[in-house]
Amino acid sequence: MKPEFAFYYPGQYWHDTDWIKNLVCFFDGIAMLVPEHMPDVKSIDDYPLAASLQENNLLHIIRPEQVVDSQATEKLATALMEFIDSGVLESLFSKQGDRTSFGSLSMSRLGFHGNKYIAKEILNELKKRGLAEDSEDGVSVPIHRSVRTLILILLAQILRTVGDDMEITLSPATDRAQLVNALMELVTSDQRPAAPTNADVIAFDMATVGVDMSKVPMDELLDYRQQNLRQHRNYILMVRKFARELSMMDPHERTATFEQREEELNSIAQQLRNGSRRFWRKQASLAFSLAGVAWNALSGDPVAAILAAGSAFFGADSNREKAGVYSYLFSTPRNLYY
Repeated sequence: MKPEFAFYYPGQYWHDTDWIKNLVCFFDGIAMLVPEHMPDVKSIDDYPLAASLQENNLLHIIRPEQVVDSQATEKLATALMEFIDSGVLESLFSKQGDRTSFGSLSMSRLGFHGNKYIAKEILNELKKRGLAEDSEDGVSVPIHRSVRTLILILLAQILRTVGDDMEITLSPATDRAQLVNALMELVTSDQRPAAPTNADVIAFDMATVGVDMSKVPMDELLDYRQQNLRQHRNYILMVRKFARELSMMDPHERTATFEQREEELNSIAQQLRNGSRRFWRKQASLAFSLAGVAWNALSGDPVAAILAAGSAFFGADSNREKAGVYSYLFSTPRNLYY
């Protein structure tokens, strides 16, 4: 199985450090699309985390100058022209309420290194509608922020195939889901959402179970994942299968399927709660473990309390069987333990 990297979008740097740490336990690393003229990861607010990712080969920088080639530029132009021709982009001014709300987009991400003629056509069409302006520095163009975000969303999907040349799998992931969803609802007339990616499925599972490793030190996260590599792989394979199935469903079917998945996860959590009561009654001599469980139970989250006690609970074969392919998800360390 090829390594799978969470492919961050929109933009070149993440906004939520805690979100990145949560992904580390579920992906083989983080990939980011960063133009050559942009500062390296030392400019990221939480540089220690970025440095740790780099040291452990968990951070993959992808250069648009190299991957937004002629084919990718053509795909971007085709997708973007559908929005332009539909007229929905003109509505951004009235919706956003600020015609001067422009940001900077590197010319490389617009396709100037891949096919400058097509890229110029894109830019000219946007300029005609007051959504972009000529470059002032030769490496970027001023562009309406919503259009900029739309382009970066499209690129995250278009560039997924470049992972094949790198011997990795790219799964688009964002820590700005509300922004992305709001924009896509605004500009997509048929309201048909894109098929969920592996990252979307994992985010749903983490939210349902309540996974949060933001307070866990990076070295401990990496040790945990290595020690549970088999369960990790089984879970990821299951996620990929589920995501493929979702891609063949219509939006209503996806909603119903996610609801079924949520019920399944909640059912497993309830079984683990019930099993834990019997388990801990038999383990009264483990005073240090019981103390940890009691302390975490006071927080109001009994599931987190049970799982935070560590390998003693999930070392039991019966409990692993209850969680099945979800065992990695349910045994992931919780921040309440630290």
